[in-house]
Amino acid sequence: MEYFLAFYISGVIFSLYRLYYPSIKFLKKIKSKSILVKAEFLGWIVAVVLFTITFPLLILPTLVDKWQERFIIAFCDEALRR
Repeated sequence: MEYFLAFYISGVIFSLYRLYYPSIKFLKKIKSKSILVKAEFLGWIVAVVLFTITFPLLILPTLVDKWQERFIIAFCDEALRR
């Protein structure tokens, strides 16, 4: 059980690093007025919770560069719309 938990937690952290962090970095770079940039701490808390719940679905976008790029583009596109 300890190995599963260690894998899961490290996978969630790696997913945040590969998917969420570049998205937020891009949104800051273009000076977006998105709530994710305004309330960055809250955004990180929500992202950690959601990435923890959906980690099994995020394994492939985390590991495959083409899917990662699609995820970041789609995420930023939706963040800029709202």
